Amino acid sequence: MDNIKLQKPLLRGHFHQAFFYISLGATVLLLLKCQSLKNFIPVLIYSIALLMMFGISALYHRIHWEPKARYFMKRLDHAGIYIMIAGSFTPVTTIAMNSNEGEALLIKVWIFGCIGILQSIFFVNLPKWLSSILYLIMGFLILPYFQDLFMILGTLKLSLLILGGISYTIGAVAYGLKRPAFIPHIFGYHEFFHVMVCIGATFHFALIYLIL
Repeated sequence: MDNIKLQKPLLRGHFHQAFFYISLGATVLLLLKCQSLKNFIPVLIYSIALLMMFGISALYHRIHWEPKARYFMKRLDHAGIYIMIAGSFTPVTTIAMNSNEGEALLIKVWIFGCIGILQSIFFVNLPKWLSSILYLIMGFLILPYFQDLFMILGTLKLSLLILGGISYTIGAVAYGLKRPAFIPHIFGYHEFFHVMVCIGATFHFALIYLIL
């Protein structure tokens, strides 16, 4: 256990801890902006998913867990990523997109998300590069709908969607390749991954705020 403590980078978990508190306030504002139950429910799902992802990640990475508890928290942490991705899709598909296409995409995303959650529970020790590919595949399910989304969202909102996707993609690639190393004992590839997740979440929060 002492070796684990020494090896943990100084900034491990700090960014997601900060963004948990930022998201807590931001999602309250988002929920207050909803003017109908139709909008409130998907935004509530998104808010819970976002807070779960940042909150679980912060708990997992900031605390020095005993081996059994750490393994349990690792499962929750990985499952939280799938929940966050599906949760982020939920307001976009239900509020911005037309009912037929939005419903079809939402079903696909949550089916994949449930598969990902099961994978996180039963096969959590997959190689990092394989986990990254699974995250990217889930996010890229939106690609066939881009032409319609451009007509619906317009340039600004679509740009926020794309920028968020690019941020997440860069983070996932860094996580999968375990690069760049930077200063491993302070800020390594994993911290860079966390930062890119924070940036991606910020872009997508702005998108959902504007959709409302």
